[in-house]
Amino acid sequence: MEKSLTFYSSGKLLISGEYAVLDGAKALALPTTLGQKLEVCATSKNNIEWTALDAHGKQWYHEVFSIKNFTPVNPKDLTSQRLSQLLREARNHQSDFLMQSHGVHVKTKLGFDRDWGLGSSSTLVNNVAQWANVDAYLLQEKVFGGSGYDIACAQKQSPIVFQKTKDRPLVEEVDFWPGFHKNLFFVHLNQKQNSRLAISQHYKGSSPFQIETINELTEAFLDAKTMGDFQNTMDNHENCIGNLIGHTPVHQKLFSDYQGSIKSLGAWGGDFVLACGPTNSADYFMEKGFTTILPFGKIISRGS
Repeated sequence: MEKSLTFYSSGKLLISGEYAVLDGAKALALPTTLGQKLEVCATSKNNIEWTALDAHGKQWYHEVFSIKNFTPVNPKDLTSQRLSQLLREARNHQSDFLMQSHGVHVKTKLGFDRDWGLGSSSTLVNNVAQWANVDAYLLQEKVFGGSGYDIACAQKQSPIVFQKTKDRPLVEEVDFWPGFHKNLFFVHLNQKQNSRLAISQHYKGSSPFQIETINELTEAFLDAKTMGDFQNTMDNHENCIGNLIGHTPVHQKLFSDYQGSIKSLGAWGGDFVLACGPTNSADYFMEKGFTTILPFGKIISRGS
């Protein structure tokens, strides 16, 4: 191994197709300008030392693993269990992964808050997949499950339309930079959502008709020329998914007096929502106690 290796993956936001993406609906997904970096340095020790830093450079996790079988020193720690599983799966798909005689120190650094739901797991999986030279989709399926759209975002720097298929997912880079992007904001709901739990509790599957409806709405997001068209698509999508999972859309639930449209992103009930409204929308959300507000133009990666 070289003296040091560095890998990087983009975070993600799912604009359309939540839940239904699992059944093959087309989803509009946006890689973010914030992601996660993984650095690997060779050491003289015969183990794997793992250090994880948050967005402020503060260590939030530290562990030591056996380089032989990836057993952690603290086997009861849930993060260590999942990380051990990830490393084992990487070796299952690449038998010579970390089979050298020397040890390594791995340091990860998040570019976003751990509670934001921008893909701390998917960016880690994709970075490990790059390091081990294995298929990130296979690793994600074995360790975390899901549709794989977050892995697709991790590998891109521009908006995509993602579709899960029986074989390899279809990923198409698209032009999505609305002329009214200064009216688009991502607002954090002050709570982290467990996507796997939300799906298992609320999602029972989509019919072919519902999938086709979501596909049409995804295209409508891309085709929207005016803010009014975009807001109508947001509202229609919210009603569609609300009916699908039996939940009240977040606009009605939390922000009924907002002069614009609001859409849940990913699993409903936490993480970020998308707001489309006045350019001073931040004032409205701040008064409501939601202080993490990211303008579209600052958080979304447009690519080159």
